[in-house]
This record gives sequence, C-alpha cells and structure tokens, in this order.
Amino acid sequence: MGFKQTLLFIMNMVRKTLQVELNNFYENLLKTDETISKQAYCEARQKIDPKAFIELNDQTAKLFYENFDDLKLWNGYRLSAVDGSVLEIPDTKLLRKTFGCSGNQNRMVARAKASCLFDVLNKIIIKSIIDRYPTPERESAKYLIDEMIKSGRKNDLILFDRGYPSVGFISYLHNCGIKFLIRSQKNHFSKVIEPGKEDQIVRISYNGEAIRLRVVRILLPSGEVEILITNLLDKEYTINDLKELYFLRWGIEIKYDIIKNRLEVENFTGQTKVAIEQDFYATIYLTNIAELAKKQSDEQISKKNSNKNLKHEYQTNISVLIGSLKDKFILMMLESNTRKRHKLYKQLMKTISKSTVPIRPERSNKRIKRKVKGKYKTNHKRCL
Repeated sequence: MGFKQTLLFIMNMVRKTLQVELNNFYENLLKTDETISKQAYCEARQKIDPKAFIELNDQTAKLFYENFDDLKLWNGYRLSAVDGSVLEIPDTKLLRKTFGCSGNQNRMVARAKASCLFDVLNKIIIKSIIDRYPTPERESAKYLIDEMIKSGRKNDLILFDRGYPSVGFISYLHNCGIKFLIRSQKNHFSKVIEPGKEDQIVRISYNGEAIRLRVVRILLPSGEVEILITNLLDKEYTINDLKELYFLRWGIEIKYDIIKNRLEVENFTGQTKVAIEQDFYATIYLTNIAELAKKQSDEQISKKNSNKNLKHEYQTNISVLIGSLKDKFILMMLESNTRKRHKLYKQLMKTISKSTVPIRPERSNKRIKRKVKGKYKTNHKRCL
C-alpha cells in the first residue's frame, strides 16, 4: 500500500471492521480484485507522519479565508472560540502511558485531550491538537494561538469559558494583541473587582505590567450571575452585546458534538500513538471538508426555497452529508480528469441538497454527561 493510497484510506472515515473497509477500498475505489491484510496496512500507516493531515487542514483553512467571499465577522473581528474535550481512546497499557488515563479507585482508563480553535461564525476549525490527558487547557490554548499567529493572524477576537482565566493567561493574550472575552468564576480577581457592580473597569498586574480590563455581571434566566472579563473596553459594546457575544461560544460545543457523534472520532482504527494522531487530525480535516460542502449545499437550498412561504429556513442534514462523503470524497481525490471530478462533485451536491432539516434558533438541549466507559471497542468493530 503506497503513500497516496494509505493517506486516502485513513481519510475515508474508516469506522467498520478494518479488513472489510480495506476490501471495499480496493474493490470500490481502487477498482482492483487485489487487497491487503490489516497487518500490512498497520505497517504502512506507521510510515506516515500525522502532521500530513495538519498540513492538509492548514491549507484548506488558508484557501477558505483567502477565497471565500461571504466571510462572517463580528464587528470587524474574526470570532473564534477555544475549548477542550476529553477523548476516549483504546484502553491499552501503551496508550495509558502515552496519553494518560482517568477514572477512580476502581478503574482507570486511557484518555486523551483534544483542543480546538474554532471560527464560530464561519464554522471552520482553524487549529487543533490532541495531547496528553493531564495537559492544562491554558497550555493547549497557548499552543493553538501561537500556531494561528504563525499561519497569519486576522483581526481576532477569542471566546473562552470558565476553565481559562488567570492573570498569566490574560497577560499572554494581551501581549499577543488578541482581543478576548472570558467567563470567570465568582472568586477570580476578587481583590480588584468591586462586588455587585454591573459594569466596571479594573486593573490587574503581572510581572510589573498593568493591564486594564472590563468586567460585567449578567443575570441569567436560571438566576445565576455570569461574570465576563474582556479587553473590549469601548462602551459602544453594551452589556447585552457582550452577553450575546459570549453565547456564540456555544458553536464550538455543537462542533464537538459533530466530531464525536457524527464523525465518530473516538472510533479509532489503531492502538499506537501514530494511529491515534492520524485518526484525530484526519477527522478534523474531514470536519472542515464537510463544512465547506455544507456551505455550498445550503446556498443551493436557500435559492431553491427563496420564493416559498416557509415557516422555517432550511439547511443541509449533516448526517446525510457525512454519510454521502464516505467513498465519494475519495473518488473525487482519485479522479485525475477535471471534467469527471466536477461531475462527481455536482452529483454529491445534488444528493445532499435534497436532504434538509429546519433551522430552529431557539432550541436548546441539556448536556448529558456519560459514565466513564469505552464507547468503541477495537475488537468489536461494526461489520455493516
């Protein structure tokens, strides 16, 4: 199995029994009766650096920001969010040692930690990393921001939840020239924040440097008080503006739901560090490919429904889109004839634009926390 074939196979959302997937790949995509064993494939994949998929995603994001005409901004800012998520990985001694583990006195299981820098308005993952489970969220966030700056920053504004605020981290963002909005715990910065005041300017010091911040208090419908800290000092941005701004952070939670439950990133196809990283970064790349396909499909749906008096606006069914990308995306990658490749793409767009779901902006769902257990078994993959 050569470099190109191995790379494409990893990108083909391999979620069923590995040998079944290999047989289908050779028969349906490579159009040959020959195949290889899963042992031979596992040897071949060890020669591919996971950074290949990072590079693919970086180039995809770069092309998007350079060529997409309808970029969505928040008051001139590219609006992003950083958040981490715990990933279930195959529970082996090697992966426990490599990535770390979590659990209780009765059972410890292998875990990894993912973190993403996500454009919440344009729904593109700008940067991502899979790291050891004990890695602090702020350290992952610094890595993502440093990588973003290396790739070429925009006029960036980043949202963070309650796990991120600290004097050192805010100083880091300040020195990077990054605008931010962070939700804070009630006891953070208690020495400088005046109790009960709805909107105030405070100063914090770090390594002899004074930083001015704006702190606002927001009463949520649940009765809880939400404290937001930002370096958007201009009173042009009202408390309600900042409240609505922070709510947009929820987009990264939705994206993690797609990555975990639709693309099944935790359904790993190997039990080595290289395999885990390959599967993760390939899934991030495919997430962005799916989003770009969805944008064009949504545009077609919008044009089709423009003269209809519909109760709701409609968008592409993401589950149908992801299912349709299986095999078809790789077929397009393998096709050298431009005309035939364009025909395959038009057929894909026609298929997914027929499957729509209504957009209901006021809907909300409670977050469900599962018990610590393995969701995907490496020795019990699906055969259908």
